[in-house]
Amino acid sequence: MSSVGTFSLGASEGSSEKIVINVSGVKHETHKSTLMTLPGSRLAKLVDTEKPPSEFFFDRNPEVFAHVLQYYRSGKLHCPTNLCGLLLEEEFAFWGVSDTDVEPCCWATFRQNKDTVEALAQIKHLVEPGQNDQSSNSRAWQQKIWALFDNPYSSITAKVIAIISLFFILLSITAFSLQTEHIYLSQSHQLWTGNSSKNFAETFPVKSLDMVEIVCSIWFMIEFVMRAVSCPSKCRFFMNVMNIVDLLALFPLFFRWCSSMYCCKMMGFLHIMRCIRVFRIFKLMQHVFGVRVLNHALRASATTLCTVPLVLFICTLIFGTMIYYAEVDSNDFHFINIPSCFWWAVVTLTTVGYGDMIPISGQGKLVGFLCAMVGVLLIVLPVPIIVNNFIKFSSLVKTKYSMPRKKEKNSVDAVLSSSA
Repeated sequence: MSSVGTFSLGASEGSSEKIVINVSGVKHETHKSTLMTLPGSRLAKLVDTEKPPSEFFFDRNPEVFAHVLQYYRSGKLHCPTNLCGLLLEEEFAFWGVSDTDVEPCCWATFRQNKDTVEALAQIKHLVEPGQNDQSSNSRAWQQKIWALFDNPYSSITAKVIAIISLFFILLSITAFSLQTEHIYLSQSHQLWTGNSSKNFAETFPVKSLDMVEIVCSIWFMIEFVMRAVSCPSKCRFFMNVMNIVDLLALFPLFFRWCSSMYCCKMMGFLHIMRCIRVFRIFKLMQHVFGVRVLNHALRASATTLCTVPLVLFICTLIFGTMIYYAEVDSNDFHFINIPSCFWWAVVTLTTVGYGDMIPISGQGKLVGFLCAMVGVLLIVLPVPIIVNNFIKFSSLVKTKYSMPRKKEKNSVDAVLSSSA
């Protein structure tokens, strides 16, 4: 048997060009001229001799080869629908056939499995917690801590930590919202400046909200430190946008221990840092399964979503110009120029409809009707794509969860064999 897995069972006799190809016991008969139609393929190279063997044997998939041989005959490459696309790609590579020659009618089926593998690679960290490296104790505990704070589905303890983190996130946002009450703002300013003459009972709500904020900030600081210490890559961790938001959201906690004079001077900067705290709601993506799947679905739909602002910009230019010339003779003081009409076009296309600018003339109302219809189509267009990607990622994750973990199984088998 040769290095290419081929048996030469006999030399061709006379001038006959008939060649027998035996693929795992299934024999196919063809002519040398047929195989020479694809000069760069494996079979063409094997028969491109003065006296090629009359029969070849290949230990390959016979069902795929039937389609490959048909490709030699007709020049059209079709794929069986009952086989995995990755298997087809491997077989095509063996026979020296380019997978880009797959016919359009079979291309979606051929690409389906590869798209699934790529999608699974994107959500791998959702379903596969980091494996412990038993050769390094420090590396092992780092991976355990990272799984506890980053992957809520790695263990029961991680789920408990995720629930606690969700509680503090919601509590922090609630306290942040209540702190915008007028009574709290006035009393808080008096307490910070030392001009408060009220007793403890009157200032208790303010101090309670401050205490809630401090407790939540301490928890977030502990969580941030633990994730920073145990993260696999420090550079990627501190380059992550959400981690930067978490770090900036801790600034108000440190400013509480500064003197009153400096706190008053830093009040504007402190308010900006307080606003960043509301972005903690995005931490839900780390703890809620559906939100994390939606995040990946939106990333997969990014190309389609990026076209929506472009189409919106084009439609704004078109309908803004049309409504201006439709209302130019109606003595309407709203549509005074084309730039002001752009606002009306954006509001109408996005189906918001504030009603601050209304067309009066008949042709203006016709333009408004067309603009509203295009806006409905523009808003509805990306929704099915996002929904389909969400369903795909959700089903893939559920399927992955239901499958046995092969790595863990292999490691257990290795331990059993070594002990035996």
